Amino acid sequence: MHVYVHIIAWNERDYLPALLDSLAQQTYKNFTIRLLDNGSTDETYDYISHHCPKNLIVRNKRNLGFAEGHNQLIRFTLDRAPEGEQAAILLANADMLVEPKAIENMVKALGKNIGAVQPKIYRAFGENVGDEYLEETVKSDVIDTTGLVVSKSWRMEDRGAGDMDTGQFDIRTDLFGPGGAMFLIPLEVVADVMIGNDFFDSDFFAYREDCDLAWRLQKRGWKTVFVPGAIAYHYRGMYGAQTQSWWKRLKNRQAQNPFFAAYSTRNQLLVLLKNLTVGDAILSLPWIFFHEFVRAIYGFLFEKQTRKRLLEIVWLLPKMLKKRKFILKHQIKPEKEIRAYVR
Repeated sequence: MHVYVHIIAWNERDYLPALLDSLAQQTYKNFTIRLLDNGSTDETYDYISHHCPKNLIVRNKRNLGFAEGHNQLIRFTLDRAPEGEQAAILLANADMLVEPKAIENMVKALGKNIGAVQPKIYRAFGENVGDEYLEETVKSDVIDTTGLVVSKSWRMEDRGAGDMDTGQFDIRTDLFGPGGAMFLIPLEVVADVMIGNDFFDSDFFAYREDCDLAWRLQKRGWKTVFVPGAIAYHYRGMYGAQTQSWWKRLKNRQAQNPFFAAYSTRNQLLVLLKNLTVGDAILSLPWIFFHEFVRAIYGFLFEKQTRKRLLEIVWLLPKMLKKRKFILKHQIKPEKEIRAYVR
C-alpha cells in the first residue's frame, strides 16, 4: 500500500519542521509527501522549496481555501496514480506531528468497507515558537479529536475534544466520520465520493467540509474506524472542551474568531441542506431549531461577517440543491442505519 501524504499550508512556516521531521521518523516507509502552499505571505514556500526539493510542491498565488487546496492535490494524485495501484491518501494539516508508528497502524487498519481511518489526536502547544534554539513542543494528554460524532441536531463535533485521556479512548471503534485535521483514506474511496472535481466541497472554502464528507461516506456505505494506536498531535492549545450546551455556545460566540464563526455557521446550514432528508429534518426539528437556527439568527443580527456569509446561501442554493440531488441519487446505505449514529 503506497501512501500519498497531502499537506496544505497557509502561513505555517513555524509548524512545518515538526511535521516533516516526524514523517521522516515513520516506521512505514512507503509514502510520498506532496505539499501545497495556499498563498502564504510568510516564509512557508521558501522553507518547503528548500527542505523538500524532491517532493511535489504546488503554490497558489492566493488562498483558495482549505477545501480547494486539498482538492488540487487530490486531483493531481488521482490523475497520476499508476493504474491498479493499491494506494491511500493521508490528509494532514501543517500544524500536526505524528508518532513513529502512526502511518503503519493506520494502514494496518484498512480493510473491506473501511472508508477512512481516524488516528487519536492529542493537543500540543509550542513554547518559544520560531526561536531556533529555544523552541520546544509540549505534548499534552488532552484530546483534540478521536473522530466525528453527530448530535440530535445533526451537528458533528470532535469526539473527546478537550477531555483528558485516561484510557477511555483506547478501544477501536466505528465513527460517523473522520476529523479534517488528519485521516487516511483509500484512493478508491476518494474516487467513489467525489462530486465532479470536488472531494471536499470547494464552495465551503474552509470549516465543516469534513462534516459534509463524513455524511457522504456514510451514504455511500463506507465505514470510518478510529485506531487508538495511531497517535498524532495538533497545535491547538490545551484547553477548551467543545462539549457545551447550545446556550453556552451562543454566549461564547463573542470570543470566537469572526472568520471562523461566519464560515462555520454558513457551512453547517449547507451541510444540512445537502445531506439531511426531509424525514430526519422533521424528526430533529426541535434540536435543529435551538442549535442551528438560533445560532444563525444571532449571527445574522449581530455579526457582520456572519451576515455576509449567510446571505451567500441565496446564490449558492441552486448549486447546493444540485449536489443534494446527486448525493441522494447515489446513496446506498439506508437512513435508518445512518440515524443509529445520532447521540
